[in-house]
Amino acid sequence: MFALSKTLSLHHMNKYYVKILKDLSIVKQIPAGSTILVGGFGLCGIPENSINALKEAGTKNLTVVSNNCGTNDEGLGILLNNGQLKRVIASYAGENHHLADKYFDGELELELIPQGTLAEKLRSAGAGIPAFYTRTGVDTIVEKGGIPIKYKNHSKDFQVDIASQPKHVEYFQGQKYIREEAIQGDYAIIKASVADTNGNLRFVGTSRNFNEDMAKAAKVVIAEVESIVPLGSFGFDHVHVNGIYVDYLYLGSNYKKSIERLVYDESVYQRNPEKFKKAKNQGLRNRIAKRAAHEFKDGMYVNLGIGIPTLIPAFLDPHITIHFHTEIGAVGVGNYPLEGQELGDLVNAGKESITLNQGASTFSSSESFGIVRGGHLDLTVLGAMQINKQGDIANWVIPGRMVKGMGGAMDLVASGSKVLVVMEHTAKGEKKFLKDITLPATGLRRVDQVITDKAVFVKRNGELVLTEIAADTDLEWVRANTGFELTVADDLKKFDI
Repeated sequence: MFALSKTLSLHHMNKYYVKILKDLSIVKQIPAGSTILVGGFGLCGIPENSINALKEAGTKNLTVVSNNCGTNDEGLGILLNNGQLKRVIASYAGENHHLADKYFDGELELELIPQGTLAEKLRSAGAGIPAFYTRTGVDTIVEKGGIPIKYKNHSKDFQVDIASQPKHVEYFQGQKYIREEAIQGDYAIIKASVADTNGNLRFVGTSRNFNEDMAKAAKVVIAEVESIVPLGSFGFDHVHVNGIYVDYLYLGSNYKKSIERLVYDESVYQRNPEKFKKAKNQGLRNRIAKRAAHEFKDGMYVNLGIGIPTLIPAFLDPHITIHFHTEIGAVGVGNYPLEGQELGDLVNAGKESITLNQGASTFSSSESFGIVRGGHLDLTVLGAMQINKQGDIANWVIPGRMVKGMGGAMDLVASGSKVLVVMEHTAKGEKKFLKDITLPATGLRRVDQVITDKAVFVKRNGELVLTEIAADTDLEWVRANTGFELTVADDLKKFDI
């Protein structure tokens, strides 16, 4: 058996060398019960060959740490379906319905962590920092504890077997922070585009994501790459991950590089509507996006959440420049690609195909959320399930029915940037504006503005005030379909878009 340890290939200066593997038998030898950090974001930048090797080995009772758990039949979904996972530590579970089924049936432990916190837990482990403080999750169930990690097996009333614990709280400069502890893996399996023979790694597009942080946070790191080049093939200032972190290299092959949400530029759909069909019933969503576009100012740095926010760029004034940030790790996101321009290594946080503008940059997940937590964004745009008059927002889970995970939303609403919510005013006739939110909160008192298909609310003196209504809507409809008492601006306007 090949020992899982640093390879003792001695140079004349006693330098340990990275081991270049001929096969992935070393992955198959990872013991049952191990904690494995698995790079990638959705299906972007995942170590496909290593995941398949783990499946072939059939290793059981694994704890995997990854942003999410792949899809129903790709990525980590393969190991989930094969019954190899005991616990998944992730920020988002939205696209894997099998994971949700196993979680609610009590067959799987699912530990959900805000995406930026997850990235920082990994970065901290790699830097030897055991814990850190963050504003993300303050005053929510993340701070107070009680997030179900495991339900009792096949419990009809969703009795909780394991729940998250309360966090330690400290105050700095008069603000509350919660303490989060680092996560170190026994092993990390990551994916890079190219490596040199010293193990220095480079990535393409947004495939860098969690791979960089995970490469630094495990006791043993196995990096699969698409090419291995001689020393000096790329400049010393072009290295993304230093080879000091990498124990083993494997030259991978047969990458699918699937794109979960293949979206094209509008011109593609117009030229060939039969071949490329768009989602139906976009009228209301486009209406909301078009009104929201008026809130964008030249030069802003903006984060767009998934769903309606991604429609906004199509309605922006072409004479202004907006720098779009995506949590997966990029600033300078451009249009959706033309047919043939799409790349599996280039997607946004919604796993949609994208392009990058000239002057764009890509970076790791931890740096992406350093930008967020550091208050460097001007505007955050996201959706919501529920909102109250004080600006509390819930948008990540319906206990016992639906689990998406908080993704980056908790980090974004706690960042100090302006928070703009875009959503339909009601959901299948049910009110989304409530006196008190009933779902677990994403953040309290964080929302600054809400734009729906019927109305616009702006926070004034700590409360949301109705400032605009749609031209085809009357005030009584808005009042009847809003669950809290309306405060109406004296200069109430109408918008017609």
